[in-house]
Amino acid sequence: MGNRTLFIVEVDGFEGERSRIELSDASGAPLRVLYCVATRNEKTGVLQFVDYGYQTLEEAREAWPNAS
Repeated sequence: MGNRTLFIVEVDGFEGERSRIELSDASGAPLRVLYCVATRNEKTGVLQFVDYGYQTLEEAREAWPNAS
């Protein structure tokens, strides 16, 4: 990933009028949150996920020790 700053992002489920985010484990059991790793797009400033789906913060930090 070079010199880019990495962030661990907590993602929670969401249900709105026009969209939703549903979180579940591999068996389909619902999850309250999951953790993803993101970097900031230098042109738009938007965080973009580069790795997905860690069930705990500890798992994400172990996989990406340099992420904030």
